[in-house]
Amino acid sequence: MIKKGDTVVIKPEWRDPGDEGFHWIALEDEDGGRVRIAPTDTGMAIEPNYVVETSMLENE
Repeated sequence: MIKKGDTVVIKPEWRDPGDEGFHWIALEDEDGGRVRIAPTDTGMAIEPNYVVETSMLENE
């Protein structure tokens, strides 16, 4: 179960080019096999966030 604040890694088969260079965290607790994640080191004023299936992730 992924909890808010957990560091996660997107599995290689689900990554877009460049995703491996970011540190990803869960923004909320896993719910129904999905979780909202965000990269923490983009340098953007507003960090992007994504809802993904937990099967696409590994806990770091």
